[in-house]
Amino acid sequence: MNWRERTARRLGMAGPVEVSLALSFFILLILFKIANTARYKFNTDESQHLHVIWGWARGFVQYRDLCDNHMPLFQLLFAPIFGLIGDRPSILHWMRFILLPMYGMVVWCTYRIGSLLFSKRVGVWAVIMAGFYPGYHFCSLEFRTDNLWAPLWLLSILVLIENGVTMRAAWTAGILLGLCFGVSMKSSLLLAAVLVSGGITIWLIRPKALDISGRRLIACTCTYIGTALLIPLLIILAFVRAGVWPELRYWVFENNVLPGMRNHPAWWIVVFPITFPFVAGAARLVIKRAQDPVIAFRRGLVFLIWGFYIPAVWSFWPLVSRQDYLPYQPLAFVLYAAALIAISDRLARSETSFGRIVRTVPTSALVSVVFFLVALLAHPFWVNGGKPETDLLRATLQLTDPGDFVLDQKGETIFRQRAFRPIWEPLVMERICRGLLPDNAAERCVQTRACVATKEKDMSADATRFVEKHYLPVGSGLYVAGCLLLPPAAANSKRGDFEVAIPASYRIISEDAVIVQGTLDGTSYAGEPRLLLPGQHSFLATGSKSASLALLWAQAVERGFSPFSSNTLPHK
Repeated sequence: MNWRERTARRLGMAGPVEVSLALSFFILLILFKIANTARYKFNTDESQHLHVIWGWARGFVQYRDLCDNHMPLFQLLFAPIFGLIGDRPSILHWMRFILLPMYGMVVWCTYRIGSLLFSKRVGVWAVIMAGFYPGYHFCSLEFRTDNLWAPLWLLSILVLIENGVTMRAAWTAGILLGLCFGVSMKSSLLLAAVLVSGGITIWLIRPKALDISGRRLIACTCTYIGTALLIPLLIILAFVRAGVWPELRYWVFENNVLPGMRNHPAWWIVVFPITFPFVAGAARLVIKRAQDPVIAFRRGLVFLIWGFYIPAVWSFWPLVSRQDYLPYQPLAFVLYAAALIAISDRLARSETSFGRIVRTVPTSALVSVVFFLVALLAHPFWVNGGKPETDLLRATLQLTDPGDFVLDQKGETIFRQRAFRPIWEPLVMERICRGLLPDNAAERCVQTRACVATKEKDMSADATRFVEKHYLPVGSGLYVAGCLLLPPAAANSKRGDFEVAIPASYRIISEDAVIVQGTLDGTSYAGEPRLLLPGQHSFLATGSKSASLALLWAQAVERGFSPFSSNTLPHK
């Protein structure tokens, strides 16, 4: 008996061919994950989290000095790592790879949950199918709080189903869920899912069948809830002691709740009350099919969590995003893999041509191939989707000093303080539209002398107009304070009147790189830096040639940036 036959027997697979397929798929999954981790485009949430981490590493305090709408555990954990790596354009790649072990935890938990509920074979194929599923594959490689949140949640569920209703399991699972709360307050939905699903499962099986007394059930429930709330309570007390509680309360709690704000149809609120009774009825059948009460508890709990979470998100969550599915999808694929393997085994007993194929290649393998091809075609890893963000960071480090302020959407420049503290995201935009939050980005740019900006599509209209009027693009997605003086259409004109908004030192440059001479605000000018205050100014060029001229922040000129260059980075 060779190793493939031994492995097939150990994992309960159909034979050596299925073992070879599963091993090949798993190796491909690892390589595919690494390739996409390095090449997949960056989401704005990644730079937002990293900007806050940068702030902690530089001595700033979350919420007080830097705006953020998440609980702080994720940022605090990664701040020392950021301090070791330092400010470098490739920082997002570094952080993605450092977060990869969390994906390894998800793989292990998915395999173990599948093994405990059904079989090792189900656990293996659940890992492979979930790993290749495009919606999960790409979101799970991003550097975001949810990719610490989801593994902790799955580990908490694994503890519960592996150890049952015991004080030790309640304590351990509660601490793990408490860590989830330290990462995201969305964990309140996870806590509700466990309590509701666990209660229904125990009621359907009956406590006597599980050898659970009422006193023990109450003690375990109280321990689970108490330990789950302990860590967020300690975090809140620490920020209260530091005098930052009002800011944390606003950005984490008040800002994230806005009546009438939804990104999905209002009628979705009926999804949960309509679907969950059917889920509970189906759970009864799932539990009855399991002969052993322990297996029945495990399957019933996971099935009900699966049937509770998504309808609850659709019905009660104001803003549904793709990362909200991260804690749900591995559990869902355990159930999907079990169903597909059951179908494969039934088809394999038939004498049809498809039945003969399924005896060798299970349907879960066919589904994995489809997922892989869709993911590959949707985001080919040979296209470097992360290059724009890397170029932006490289240009930011070259263009600015540590004390400089910038105007950006959510912190995509990472290494610099933001002139406008709130992040431009749907809830903040809605608050601005309702007049609940001032859109004073322009005033803040003047106050902080922010001579560098980005112009993202999700910034407010007022901020976008301010950037378009008072900044010039210099490549790599960056804009620098300044304006065009003599555009090509006015080549015969030598006089230019212009307005300055940001008080700073400026230089006048020409498209042909010749030293510009003339009269600036009535005094002689020969290309040197000149401090200009907000207001109207004028420049009269001398000489016979009037090339296109631009006023630009002097520091940008000195470091090789120009609005006339088509290059994304300055020449040195």
